[in-house]
Amino acid sequence: MTVNKATVSTLKAELTIGLNKGYTKESWLISEFKDLLVDAQIQLKQEHGLLLSAKVTECSIVFLAQDEPSVTLSFINYPKFPCTMDAFKTGVQYIAETLMTTLLQNRIVIVFNDETIMLEGNDAIDGSIII
Repeated sequence: MTVNKATVSTLKAELTIGLNKGYTKESWLISEFKDLLVDAQIQLKQEHGLLLSAKVTECSIVFLAQDEPSVTLSFINYPKFPCTMDAFKTGVQYIAETLMTTLLQNRIVIVFNDETIMLEGNDAIDGSIII
């Protein structure tokens, strides 16, 4: 068997998205989240011609009494569908903004290799956080 090898520039991004609907205790199901992620990936492909897969890891956001069920999305520059750095960042931010709106989130932070970006709808803070 012949094994092919593809090498690309390493690009990584990670973002964590809360699953509560806004600042309520009602949460999205993980299956609903995945369906919305696929919708965002399809829109990204149609609008920008970019293909980005995501690793989905269930987790929690814990901050000063806030304990929100969440998911972390991890992205890489997948060698089968390589991107430039600018295209990669555009794609990850597009998916983040799309999910932020759809999932009724007010704030998302994206961590890239070289910078961290916060997307924010407004200054509101979850009422369960003790400030």
